[in-house]
Amino acid sequence: MTRCRRWPLHPAPIDGEALSSWLRRIADCYGTGIEGLGADIGYNLAESNVADIIDLVPAPAMIAILAERTGITPVRIRQMSVAGWTPWLLDDMDYHADGFETYARQLSVLRPAGKHKTRQVSSWRPWLSDRMPARACPECVTVGPFSQSYQLLWAIPIVSTCPLHQCWLAETIGARGYYGIWGFDRPIPRPAPEQILALGQRTRDAFRIGHVDLPHRRVHAGIWFRLLRAIVDELSCPISESRPSTATVIRQVWKEAGYLVRDGQGQWCPYEQQSTTVQQHSMEAAATTVALLENGSITGPGKDAHLFQPAPHIAANDGTPPTTRHASRFGGGLSLMEAFNEAVGEARINPAAARNLFNLSTYKRNDADRIHDVVNSFIDLGIPLDFLSH
Repeated sequence: MTRCRRWPLHPAPIDGEALSSWLRRIADCYGTGIEGLGADIGYNLAESNVADIIDLVPAPAMIAILAERTGITPVRIRQMSVAGWTPWLLDDMDYHADGFETYARQLSVLRPAGKHKTRQVSSWRPWLSDRMPARACPECVTVGPFSQSYQLLWAIPIVSTCPLHQCWLAETIGARGYYGIWGFDRPIPRPAPEQILALGQRTRDAFRIGHVDLPHRRVHAGIWFRLLRAIVDELSCPISESRPSTATVIRQVWKEAGYLVRDGQGQWCPYEQQSTTVQQHSMEAAATTVALLENGSITGPGKDAHLFQPAPHIAANDGTPPTTRHASRFGGGLSLMEAFNEAVGEARINPAAARNLFNLSTYKRNDADRIHDVVNSFIDLGIPLDFLSH
């Protein structure tokens, strides 16, 4: 390839495609491999784990070169990597000593809030294993718009099925994004249960449109990822750490899912360090939890279990004009706590009020740390984060 300012031939990125997959498809246009493409832009892309590096945290300088060569915006290119999904999928790409407690224990469904055994997990990031898995849908890679491309979500163990073809993802055997072996022995798609497909569809909605519709209300993607991680954690904790009533519910979930409690694990380890099989079974148990909560078969003592309850019935308006409500103002008999609770209550249902509260909370303190603190507080208070995006 001759060095040039722009690449006249390059395919457009496919919605949800991983960055390494897009680069391989660009390289194919010029009859070279990803190593040759890397040499053209001044980066060594010949390492065996290059796909993990590119799909996790691509170098900003490389993104800038790719944007110049292709005309695709840097934001769009970065979004093809896990780093492009901060702070919603995960707070950031760094390791933090209290990261597990902050993320996985922020919400609660099956266990009362604050009743967990504290755990410090070193070198931990939510949903990311030491090595990104090489899985794909056997149908997607052979037909349709995803043919021969690789979806970023397939490399994150937060989904295990393809809702489009209603089957389990399969190991690609070779390197992620290459399907040469499947050309000789393509796996037969295995149908997946309805409830795990429904759970996977919600997670894809979080990535695709930024929110998930639950029975009680719509929640922001950032809440959904943490809510799902909380359920997985609650299911994997030793039963001895639970109250008898909670232990009974958790046993019922695992029985309905068709597996031993905690999938028979002896010692506790976070979901990200579990084997692929245990991860799949844990996610099936999470899907079973959601289904049982939504059909009323179980109830959860956690503060966020209400999100899975059926939406309350709202009586039709009889045509009577609503009574004008004058909001109380601080200083008119309200204590500071009462005024705060009223502001939070309004922010939970009113996007304008949520934005005003966010602006007030970050006034003259709009650095990244402060914004992360406020975002986490909004999640704890049940204020939809999607209100801030309007």
